[in-house]
Amino acid sequence: MKLKIIITTMALTAVCLGVHAQEKKTNPNPWFVQGQMGASYSTGDADFGKLLAPTGAIAVGKYFSPVWGARLAISGWRGRVGSEISKQAHGFYYGAATVDGLMNLSQLIRKYPERLFDLSVIAGIGFNRTYSHSISSFMGRLGLQGALRLNDALDFNIEALANGVSDRWNGRDDHSFDTYFTLSLGLTYKFKTGYKCITCISEEYPEVLYTEEEVNQLVNEQRSQVTKEVKEVMMQKTDTVIIKQDCPPTKVVKGIKSHVAFGLGRTNVAPNQEMNVLAIADYMKQFPESKATVTGFADNGTGSRDINRRLAKQRAEAVAKQLIEKYGISRDRLTVSSMQDKEQPFQTNDWNRVVIIIAD
Repeated sequence: MKLKIIITTMALTAVCLGVHAQEKKTNPNPWFVQGQMGASYSTGDADFGKLLAPTGAIAVGKYFSPVWGARLAISGWRGRVGSEISKQAHGFYYGAATVDGLMNLSQLIRKYPERLFDLSVIAGIGFNRTYSHSISSFMGRLGLQGALRLNDALDFNIEALANGVSDRWNGRDDHSFDTYFTLSLGLTYKFKTGYKCITCISEEYPEVLYTEEEVNQLVNEQRSQVTKEVKEVMMQKTDTVIIKQDCPPTKVVKGIKSHVAFGLGRTNVAPNQEMNVLAIADYMKQFPESKATVTGFADNGTGSRDINRRLAKQRAEAVAKQLIEKYGISRDRLTVSSMQDKEQPFQTNDWNRVVIIIAD
């Protein structure tokens, strides 16, 4: 009964803290709440399998910088203790409250705003209570947490911790201190961040530009309107003014530019981007003497330099391959290249996952 009351109190506390965090102004290092379930192993005098038990945890915290953060964690459930004589094990309930410091190793080594995976060190101290034996003790813990970014708001995490408690924790006075280990899986929700998919193409990305024919039509329509207005003004001034012919249609310099956007870490042309490749193919078929440059890029906000250079090259090759194999454009009409260092055609980081095609 006591355990149910404690777990309920923990959950309500986390929810209240989470709501309070949502009311604050959006922060690049937002408040977060974590929930985890897994298994614990208590050291003792029994076989490994007999000392395994379920464990759970809930935590609320915040990163105060890309590297450093802290959380309040509530954990516990079942522990196991083995008998030195019978080699059997029996279980008991426990709960723990700790304050954990967090250090993001990935960001410490090299900062990226949209990293797919982060590895953090966890170190904490707190209070542990065993209910079956009515024993309380201070505790310390040390471990690692890996976080896989699902989107801006959610991370999938895996956490491994080593916990040290007093010797009486498991009801036996046989060591200088007791230890138990936990391995848990869970989710982290970051408040006020939204659910933007990081592997999807941004909806804000600029699509294909006007084709030459569309530009010619718009310019000539505007020119015709101007000529009409000039005629009306001149006829109002004198009856003898005659404009024998209109100005010839304006011819826009040939050329077309298109962009093909990619998701984070992706090198395949998405279906909603094929129209941008088709625009180039149609232009090159209409003007058989035209040629095109295909240049690939990757954003500098994620990945290492070598990874980005490889992604940029593969993206350019994917677009060129589609022009050749799907639309029948000759390979010798294409110049394929990619970023060699940190070239970024756009100020918006996400837009630089792109291949730019210029045909003229």
